[in-house]
Amino acid sequence: MSGGRLGLLVILAITLAPVASWSADEASPKGPPSESASEPQESERRPLRELLYGATPEERERLAEERKRLSAAAAAFGTDPTAIIGYYQLTYGHSAFTNNLRLESATAVVQVPLTPNWFVRATLPYLWADSNQPGGSTTDGTSDTLVRTAGRLYASQNVALVIGTDASFPTAAKKGLGTGKYTVGPGGAVAVPMPRLRSLFFTVLQDFNSVGGDPSRANLHFMLVQPVFNTIWSEHWWTSIQGTFYIDWNNNRKTTLNLQGEVGHNFDNHWNVFAGAGAGVLGQDTSLGLDWTVLAGVRWVFMTPLFPERLLEQFPRK
Repeated sequence: MSGGRLGLLVILAITLAPVASWSADEASPKGPPSESASEPQESERRPLRELLYGATPEERERLAEERKRLSAAAAAFGTDPTAIIGYYQLTYGHSAFTNNLRLESATAVVQVPLTPNWFVRATLPYLWADSNQPGGSTTDGTSDTLVRTAGRLYASQNVALVIGTDASFPTAAKKGLGTGKYTVGPGGAVAVPMPRLRSLFFTVLQDFNSVGGDPSRANLHFMLVQPVFNTIWSEHWWTSIQGTFYIDWNNNRKTTLNLQGEVGHNFDNHWNVFAGAGAGVLGQDTSLGLDWTVLAGVRWVFMTPLFPERLLEQFPRK
């Protein structure tokens, strides 16, 4: 077993521990069985609602406070894609693909909250690519730049939703390091706190469709779907497990699935470090099919928007 796959299994075991514990607790008997089996609908509805929101006013209040704590912690860690925060992030990764490509990357990410409900993010990778084949070549340089702008449409203690637009630009220094295409498409994320599991579940969707660029390069149209289970262990530690689906609409809807786990630590109000490992599960005959990957990074988070709400309120309104 490769080091990347072993690391992923360890992170999976750590992350899913509270799920197993919670399932066992829910499976244990809570009291005497119901005397009547003729009213299944009401008896089935009530436990689910009580499970989600609590059976008593005290428990409902406790779960509501836990939802707030989970959302605040994930925002401070920089792991919640629906949080309107700013951060500077640098990640180093090494990936081995099933087509024998070996890729090292240093990726810089800058996210700026323009207002309390709107942010802009730019991602710029620098790549070292090795075809890992006889007579193959090694090359390095900048890759394509990705930009997202998104706004928060809805936020409550139960769910948060952001919707925006993603665009990529062919800024690669060399042909083999980028797509050669401009792409644009909708994107968004939804997050749901799960207080009984001390976790935040969220899903990110991005669609990319080429709209120009090098006519000799293949047109692109693919979608990224990324569900993530982010467990908040304490004020300073978190883990996450994510699945990344790539659906290639231009190639008979070929689907790629890569799994990745991550462990992170928060030092103070700003500094976070994280490390992870991953492996490919489906679509290993595709260009994005992973054999294994490892990564590590640092993130500096800040909360203040560029234009705070009190400043916006000063503008005249008709």
